[in-house]
Parts: sequence; C-alpha cells; structure tokens
Amino acid sequence: MTNVDPPESVPEGQETKYRGLYGKCVHHKRQEFPEQSKREILREEIDVQRHHRKLISYSIFPFAQGNPAGYKFITAEPLEELDVPNFDFLLWNLDGSVIFGEAKSSIPDSAATVVNQLQERKEVAENHKEYIEQEYLGSDINHMEFVVSTYVNHGDKIAKEIIESGVEFITWVVDAHSDTLWIRQARPRSFPGNLESDDPDAMLEELDRRHTHDISSLNSELDRVTTSFGQADVLPTSIIVDRLRVVVQSRRVEDRYPCVDRDDIQEYVSNSALNYTEERISEIVDELIESGKRLNFLSEWDDDRAELKIVSNYTAKDDLERALENKWVDWRIEGMKEQLRDECEERIVAELGKQSQLDDF
Repeated sequence: MTNVDPPESVPEGQETKYRGLYGKCVHHKRQEFPEQSKREILREEIDVQRHHRKLISYSIFPFAQGNPAGYKFITAEPLEELDVPNFDFLLWNLDGSVIFGEAKSSIPDSAATVVNQLQERKEVAENHKEYIEQEYLGSDINHMEFVVSTYVNHGDKIAKEIIESGVEFITWVVDAHSDTLWIRQARPRSFPGNLESDDPDAMLEELDRRHTHDISSLNSELDRVTTSFGQADVLPTSIIVDRLRVVVQSRRVEDRYPCVDRDDIQEYVSNSALNYTEERISEIVDELIESGKRLNFLSEWDDDRAELKIVSNYTAKDDLERALENKWVDWRIEGMKEQLRDECEERIVAELGKQSQLDDF
C-alpha cells in the first residue's frame, strides 16, 4: 500500500482502497515507462537546439558585423512577443526592403513539410506587416523577401523542393567547416520539373532568378562570405536548458564556488540580446533565474560574494554545462513521472466514484 494522501474527491471510507489501487497503478506505469529512451530523446533535443542556435548565428553574422548591400540585422525571432509562428531573424535596409529568415539545421525526408511551415510563417509576417513597421523598423516596408538557411549538405534537397513547389523562398547554405555562407551553391543539381523552357541556358537563367535575391549586389556579397557562430546566445523561444547556458557564461568563481549576480546575467544578455528592448531583457533574466531555481541549478545565496550560487561542485564551464544538461534531463523525467502519478490518481478516483454510485442502489 502506498503512503499517499487521497484527494478530497475520494468517497469517505474508500481511502484505504484508494491507496492500494493507486500504488498498484503507479508501480505498473513505472515498469512500463521507457526512461532510458526518454533520456536519449531529451539529449537529442538539446543537440537540435544547439545546432539551431548555431545556424542562426552563422546566418546573421554578416549582417550583425557589417551591412552587405545595405542590409542590417534587426532582431532574432521577430514577433515572438505575440506568440505567433515567427521567423528566426529579420534583416532590413534603408530602402525599405526586408528579409525574413528561417534556420533549419536539418531537413526531414519530406522537405514539403518544411515548405508548408515556411509558407505559414510567411503569411503571418505579411499579416503583421504594419506591426513590424511600427515596432521594429519605424518606417514602411517596400519589399519583402524570405530565406531558408541550412547546412550545405541539406541545401540541394530544400532548394529543389522550394523551386518545385513554386514558393518564393531563397536558400542560403552554411559550410561550417570553412565558416562560409553561400547562395549560388544552393542551386539544385538537377532541373526541377516545373521550369517552362526546354532550353538548358534559359532553364539555368530561370533557376538562378528563382533562388537569388532581387538585389544583385546582395547575391554577390553573400556568395561565399565569411561568417561565424556565437552571435545568438539568447533566443527566448529555445528550450530553457539552452538558454541557461547564459548563466554558465556569465558566472564567476568565488573561493571555489561558482556563483553569479543578477547584474552579471543582465549584462551578458544585454550584450548578446540581439536588439531586444530593456523590458524584454529584464523579463528574459527573470525567467532564467526562476527556471534555474526550478531545475535546482541556481539557489539564493545568503552571502556577500554573490546573489546566486550555482548548485554544482564543478567550476569549469564545460563541466557546468554538462551538469546543467543532466539536471534538466532529470527534471523533465521527473515531470513525466509526475504526469503518470496524476493519471493514476484520476483513474482510481473515477473507478471509486463508479463503485460508490453502484453502492447507492
């Protein structure tokens, strides 16, 4: 029998029976719970987020550090504050042209699903054009273009699907080995079936037109441009374990204790916040601290040396990141087990309720 307090909805006199049935239910669900595979899935989720963030950095670096063809980086995850499907980055030039970009670190076998998602986000961006003008740019948008950025080994698949679908997206590819970003290398290696001409030269010209920008100088400047990662460290829609790396990056060590002040986190986020407002930065820092506490990665420290202590015996950044990942995985697994307990409670209460009704007769 499980030593657990039955919920108030359990009929009077049925408490002992509830504990017995609840204990059996929880035992059965725990035996069937595939904990190891769940842990592996969660670690894959961490890797996916890491690669995604890295690809966003690669994609925006040329615009955050320079201004190819006059384009500047404006923000990561535009419209995230509205909780609507949003792109990963927004670029803009003084002539009123904007580029919405989506980073895809991998492309599924059915690339059409990615194209459908891109189309949905494009419609959302178009529907919020006036909001973007007012809240992000302070001027009118005269021309919109849309980009999907991926690693070079996925470029051919998504570029071909885009052109065959007839949607207006331009493919960028990133070669992480050489830290370069390309446009023309993303051109499909074979002609899509929906090109109207049979003349190879005309087909090649049409293919170039479909997968390059309207501003030719931008195509030239982005063809094999040097880029880098590490630009986007704070993305509000990433999973919390990925965002909490900011705490590790901004921490210091006092007498062998890893610790951090709120101001340390605030400064790091501000320096890598990708043009978020001060209010949004403050919200991000609050959420980081509270999430760190929930994961038992951060705790209040009643000490003059710092406001918060990192709950770990490690001090090196790599070790702390691994400790953070382990704590997050444990926290997520415990959440899944808690859900199993809730399911058992709901099921047993329902069964006891039915029996109680039958007893009324």
